[in-house]
Amino acid sequence: MSTRLQGEIFELFKALSPSDAYLVGFNDYAGKLFIPSTRNIAAARASIKGLRSRANTVLERKVLDAMLTKLELNEPQLVMDDILSSIFVHLAKEGIQEKHLVPLLKCACEAVDATRARFEGTDVPSGVKALTLYRLDGVIGILDAVKRQTRSRELRRWCDSLKSKAADFVGLFELDGFGRGEFENVEKVFAKYGFSLGREKFYLKALRKGMDYKESPEQLERNAISWIDEELPRFREITERLAKHLGCKPVPEDVESKINSRMEIDPSRLVRTTLAIRRVVERFVNEDVNGINPKYRTRVIETPSFLTGTTPTGAAQFFNTYTARPFQIFFQTTDPTRDPDRSVSALLDLLVHEEYGHCVHHSNSATGFVRKLSRLELLPTTLLAGPITEGLSFNRELEFFDASKRLEGKQRLTKAEKNYVRLLEGFGGLELVNMEIEFWTRRWRLVRFLRVVGDVRVNTGKQSLMAFVDWANEYTGVPRSSVYFQLFPAHEGIFPGYATSYAVVGQEIREIERKIRDDRKRVKFSTYLCSIGFPPRSIYRRMLAEYAARLSR
Repeated sequence: MSTRLQGEIFELFKALSPSDAYLVGFNDYAGKLFIPSTRNIAAARASIKGLRSRANTVLERKVLDAMLTKLELNEPQLVMDDILSSIFVHLAKEGIQEKHLVPLLKCACEAVDATRARFEGTDVPSGVKALTLYRLDGVIGILDAVKRQTRSRELRRWCDSLKSKAADFVGLFELDGFGRGEFENVEKVFAKYGFSLGREKFYLKALRKGMDYKESPEQLERNAISWIDEELPRFREITERLAKHLGCKPVPEDVESKINSRMEIDPSRLVRTTLAIRRVVERFVNEDVNGINPKYRTRVIETPSFLTGTTPTGAAQFFNTYTARPFQIFFQTTDPTRDPDRSVSALLDLLVHEEYGHCVHHSNSATGFVRKLSRLELLPTTLLAGPITEGLSFNRELEFFDASKRLEGKQRLTKAEKNYVRLLEGFGGLELVNMEIEFWTRRWRLVRFLRVVGDVRVNTGKQSLMAFVDWANEYTGVPRSSVYFQLFPAHEGIFPGYATSYAVVGQEIREIERKIRDDRKRVKFSTYLCSIGFPPRSIYRRMLAEYAARLSR
């Protein structure tokens, strides 16, 4: 049940994150943006602390701790992210509406001015400068897109004004030779300027208060390396099996190249291919992996060019959470200069993660598929919701592979299973595609485990970013550019500790799930875990453990 205090917390969330409030269904917050001035931040911190002193439940305390910790990360890229995501959310929900976009761009200009006042003349670490530069490309790109599509002189004028302000602001953080942040450029940039994020004193607080981790950075790193050591033999074994089948050297880069060339799916055709297969896959998932509510609505679109710098492969976004018609968008990146998928099996892995992980998680929770949730339980905030939805989506990849693999020896298939097997026959057959799915699943497991190690090392100052990239490539064989793009531009720009969330929560889920032996009960468990909203990690783990125990009786 929601309490009066929870209502006050929710109102504060809307005031501090008006674009997020609009995103989740409160349309009266359209055209608004929080202005991160020194005065406004101080007032917000005081409000949070006042509510925290009255908090009665663990949920209330942890939500408020996360809100406060998010305000305390003092980095310039955050305003650019807020501006970019706010404009995009408006375009995705309602197209170009001058009555909302003009006040939004005015607020964005104020937000840039306020942030500039906080950072002008300060010494910003090179890594944070790079994170800020990545965001400029996105902001300019989306403003150009708006300007091309509107006839409103006033809106065009505010697009130009914000572009100018954003460019001047980001000019404070210039790194010579950065370009658009291509991998070959950043290698040279960090060799010239060195690498630092300046988060050494903040990192532990980010983990504990921001994201509800109980482990120390050292424990996280040790755990991740043990997971890598457990996964590496499996990855090498599937790499060798596929190499033998495909006729190439048993090294990941060669196998990946062979998988990609086998079907020769050009990145420009990825969205079309996804649309052609997803309904068959969805019915199979609904039956053999996790239940999907009948009101499920997700749109699949190509990642806009202005988002590819922070979305190298794909992503999902949630809309209208608190309305009668929640929906989701699944973004698929096709830009060949980023890290797009190039094969059906890799596409399947992304589809499972983004749609049948993230999107189903939001839809099942928002529609009350298992039970009606309180406002705070549904709140999809970055710091507390991120670890939950990323962890379950990470584990969903392995759940899907297990379900697909079981079909190889199954004698009597259901209609959904037969259609899925028939679909894969057009792409090389069930057994070959399963081998490729396993390759991608285990490769991505290594990437997510590497993110933990990298997140710890670069945020504590233990290792520079490019030194970590070299270590990760040598230790696991994952290509250097993939290690870089899958750790730095997006995840480290979101929040320290965010990159770690996939593996840590995913492994917790897997640990609980392993104890459930019956396939039907596992599907029930998987349905439950993506239908209970976005509680803090410690609360989520307790709920899963209790539900699994009830299933096992």
